[in-house]
Amino acid sequence: MLWALAASLTVALAAAGAAHAQPELRTVEGTVRNATPGGNPVSEQTVTLHRVTSAGFDDLTTTTDETGAFSFVDVEYDPAVSYGVSVRYMDAIYGTDLDLSGGSPESVVITVYDGTSDDGIVSAISASLLLADADPSDQTLGALEIIRLVNRSDRAYVPGDGVMELLRFGLPPGASDLVLDTPLIGADYVQVDRGFALLASVPPGEHEVMFSYRFPYDASTHTLEKSYRYGAGKVRVLAPEEVVSISSSSLGEPGPVTIGERQYQVVEAEGLTRGAAVSIDLDGLPMASAGQQIGNRLPDLRFEYTAAAALVVLMLSLLVYGAFWKTDRKSRLNTTRSEREALVPADDERAIIRTMIEDLKLSYETGSLNESDYRQRLRVLNARLTELAQSDAV
Repeated sequence: MLWALAASLTVALAAAGAAHAQPELRTVEGTVRNATPGGNPVSEQTVTLHRVTSAGFDDLTTTTDETGAFSFVDVEYDPAVSYGVSVRYMDAIYGTDLDLSGGSPESVVITVYDGTSDDGIVSAISASLLLADADPSDQTLGALEIIRLVNRSDRAYVPGDGVMELLRFGLPPGASDLVLDTPLIGADYVQVDRGFALLASVPPGEHEVMFSYRFPYDASTHTLEKSYRYGAGKVRVLAPEEVVSISSSSLGEPGPVTIGERQYQVVEAEGLTRGAAVSIDLDGLPMASAGQQIGNRLPDLRFEYTAAAALVVLMLSLLVYGAFWKTDRKSRLNTTRSEREALVPADDERAIIRTMIEDLKLSYETGSLNESDYRQRLRVLNARLTELAQSDAV
């Protein structure tokens, strides 16, 4: 009797352990919907379920039916994994993050649009420039720009094949250390003459593009020329008073503003038309000492990794506008990203993306990037790799 009871208990415990070890399963279902009136059908579109970890990604794919519906069944849930779903439609990527912690989510609706490469449908609501810091040792200024784009049409802007068919943003001559951040899905950039081109589609709605860089100056006074290809409903230029004095005949007289305990100067204007150019006069820039100037003439033997760890707060009005800027330079034992990319064939986008993922992991491991931003950017890069794989399969 005792042996029988012990055997029964052993079987029961084994069954309970097996049941406990079984993974939690989820169902992800939804619909792809074209919001362009009279737009193309959304049947037979490839939908990707992204599963992203710190080690990489593991994606699942399915195809929409004649109504645009799709589903993923028996998806294993892991709290350490980030989930998302996306679709590539007419060369633009659309998607959303998923929260599977509470069970199967509600039906997902992925809204897509017919595309056009005409950037005339994209304009800028506002453009803000912060001249954050001046480094006299190499006579460079650190700058942060935030441009809020808007697409008020019923189509998505999709980059064309040529450079002239990409969204382009100007940079000062000699600009370096460019860092881009934007919530646009799959966004990346290539540097072009006098600036950079954004490799991203722009669906209807408002979208923010933030980028930082450094640019050189030769004297204590310097004129910064800016061109606004997409115009600007409102443009603001801001600088801490102890860094540089600013003025602009194009934007009006400077005014003071206090943000926190720091004093700033600001110049602003409204209603800049597409392609408008403005000049900003800078005065009181710190100059390198004689010893620093000699050192700057020597070959630069340092390989540096520059990461912007910036907390940016844009104002709804002048008194709400401000920014806190911090640049963290970390020495690299190996070559910089730009040098490594120079060793990669220009057409090998996969290799470049893998290089970007390596840099991203380094930023996370060294503590210059928080986990949330790390996972978000890793998801974007992995989504692009998935997109390239899908293109090869077509």
